[in-house]
Amino acid sequence: MSATAETVDPLLGRIDRLTELLELALSPQLEARRSQLRADPVDATIFDATAGDWIAAAELQRRVKKATGVEKRTLQSHLSKLIAAGHVEHRGGRRYAEYRSSGLI
Repeated sequence: MSATAETVDPLLGRIDRLTELLELALSPQLEARRSQLRADPVDATIFDATAGDWIAAAELQRRVKKATGVEKRTLQSHLSKLIAAGHVEHRGGRRYAEYRSSGLI
């Protein structure tokens, strides 16, 4: 059985409502975690740079280096941590990697 527009739209609406309820219920915890992560200048810059659409790895590296002065290795370490925690999404291979915020934080 395939999903039709009539079955998918109400389901998406329910998921949106559940997401809003969870955000409301967990607001203090989310804000505390957000503040904790953004206290690190490298993480904060990563979140700012990935907040919109996908960003190429080279552009992300350029922005983070300009804002914080850190080298590629440090950026990669921070990105690995944020990806593992589900805060940043990654797509593509080594040459054409892109990143964006997952919207969790």
